[in-house]
Amino acid sequence: MKLEIQNKELKLYDFGSGGLSFSEMQKYYDDIARAVIKSKSSDLIIDLKSLDSKAYSILSFLISLGELSNKRNLKISFSGLEDKKLESTLKNLGFDLTSNYKSQSFREEKSSSFLEKFGIAIISCFKEFKKFVGFLGEVIESSFYYITHPRKIELEEISYYMDKSGADAIPIVALICFLVGLIFAFQGIAQIAKFGISVYVADLVALGMIREMGPLMVAVICIGRAGSAYAAELGTMNSAEEIDAMITMGLKPARSLVLPKIIALSFVMPMLVMIGDLAGIFGGAAISLPLGDFTLIQYWNRTMASLIPANLLESIIKGFTFAIIIAIVGCYRGVEADKDAKGVGKATTSSVVTSVVFVILADFFITLTLPQLLGIFGIAY
Repeated sequence: MKLEIQNKELKLYDFGSGGLSFSEMQKYYDDIARAVIKSKSSDLIIDLKSLDSKAYSILSFLISLGELSNKRNLKISFSGLEDKKLESTLKNLGFDLTSNYKSQSFREEKSSSFLEKFGIAIISCFKEFKKFVGFLGEVIESSFYYITHPRKIELEEISYYMDKSGADAIPIVALICFLVGLIFAFQGIAQIAKFGISVYVADLVALGMIREMGPLMVAVICIGRAGSAYAAELGTMNSAEEIDAMITMGLKPARSLVLPKIIALSFVMPMLVMIGDLAGIFGGAAISLPLGDFTLIQYWNRTMASLIPANLLESIIKGFTFAIIIAIVGCYRGVEADKDAKGVGKATTSSVVTSVVFVILADFFITLTLPQLLGIFGIAY
C-alpha cells in the first residue's frame, strides 16, 4: 500500500492483490493517522482499483479508516471502483462513497420481555441448583468414605488450613469483636443510664455478643479470609486444569481438595467465636467502666448472671454451621469457576456474596428454631 500527500489531500492506492495481516493494518493505520495530523489534511481519497468484495481484511481496514475520518473530520471518498458488488458492500458498511462514513451495527439487538427474562433467570437458578446438589453429593460421599477409612484422612492438609484459617485469624477476630463490644456498650449505656440502671449494659453486651454479634462478626471475617481464599485457590487450579488432571488420574477433588478445608474450618471457627465473644465482653467492659457507676466485679457478676449454658451452645452451633456454609460455598465457587483470570475473580466475589446471604439465612433459622428444639429436651432458654 502506498500513501501520497498532495496539498490537503491524502491518497491511498496500490493495495495489492493479497490481504493485510493484523500487524500490517496496525502499522498502516498509525502511519495514516500521523500523516493526517502532520499535513492537516481534510480529504482522504482511496483508490480501490483491482480490488473486489472478497478482500475481507482490506474491508476491515477501510472500516477503521472510516472511524478515523469521523474522529479527524476527514472527507473520505473512493476512486477506481470496478466491482459493483464491492460498491454495494461499501454502502452496506456505512460509506456513502463521496464524503462520509457512518458506523453500522451489524448485531440485531433483540428486546426481551419481562416474562422472558424471568424465565431465563428461573432456568439459570435451576441449573445452578443442579450443579450445587451434585457438588454437595460428592462432598457427602467423600465424608462417608473418610468415616469408613479414617486412615485415609489427610491430617497435614487439615492442620495446614486450621493454621491458616484459625490461628492466623485470632488477632483480627479479637480486634474486631473487641471494637464491636465497645460500640455495643457505648450505645447501650447512653440509653440505659437515663433510667439509673447502667450496670445492665453488661447483660446487653454479653447476650448481644454471644448470641448474635460474636458468631456473625467471626463469620464475616472468615468469609473474607477463608471463603474467598478457598474460592481463589480452587479457581486458580481449575483455570490451570489441575482439577481436570486429578479427575483424569482417577482422583476425586472432593476428597483431597474440598473436605480438608471443610473439616479445618468447622474445627477452628467455633473456637474463633469463643475468642470473639470474650473479646467483645472485654470491649464492653473497657468503655462501660469509665462511663458507668459500677465496678469491674459488678460488671462481671451481671455478665455471668445474664448467661446460661444454652447461650454458649447457640454460639457454638452458629459458629459450626457458619463454618460449613462458608467452606462449602467457597469451594463450590472455586471448582465451578470459569477457566480464566476473570473467572477466578468472579468466583471469589461470588463466594463472598453468596456466603454472606446463606450465613444470614442460617442465623435467622437457628435463632428462630433453637429455643423450640431445646424446649423439646426440657432445656430452659
